[in-house]
Amino acid sequence: MRRRTILLGLGIWLACACSLPVASAAGQDAELLEGEGWRALAFITGFRSVRHKKSGFEVRLLEADGSASVAENPVGLYLVVTNNGTSDGVEQIWHLRRGVARVKGLAATACGADVRVDVDRFTSDGQVRGTMPRILRVCFLDSKGTLEKELRVGEVSR
Repeated sequence: MRRRTILLGLGIWLACACSLPVASAAGQDAELLEGEGWRALAFITGFRSVRHKKSGFEVRLLEADGSASVAENPVGLYLVVTNNGTSDGVEQIWHLRRGVARVKGLAATACGADVRVDVDRFTSDGQVRGTMPRILRVCFLDSKGTLEKELRVGEVSR
C-alpha cells in the first residue's frame, strides 16, 4: 500500500514539475510545497543522466529509497527518456518493477541504456547476505532509433 502511495505521489510530482509556472524575479524566492502530492520527493535519493548520442534522447534515472518500508532491494527506479522538446516534445516515463540495493552507474547502449546495480543476495533460508553486481539492460528504442512505448528490461551478471 505504501509503495502505491509513493508511486502515485511520484507520478503526480512528475506531472506537476513539468507544468509549474516560473516565479517572477519580483515575487518570492521559494515556495513551500505542502500536501500529499509532493511527499514522493522526499524519497528521491539519487539522480543520474546520460545523453543517448545515437537517438539524441536524454536518459534520466531517478532513485527512490524505500528502505523505511521495504527491507529487500529497497531502491525503486524510475526511467525518463526525453528529447527535451517543448513544442515537439517526446518523452516516456517508466517505473522499473525490479528494486535494487544500490545503483552504481548508467551508460547508453544501442537499444537504450545499461544500469549497473547491486542486488541483494539471499541464502537458502531467505536471509539477505551481501549483494551481487548486476546490469539491468533497459531497451526503449526500436531498430530505427524511435522511442517505444513498451520498455524491455533484462538482467545480466557483470
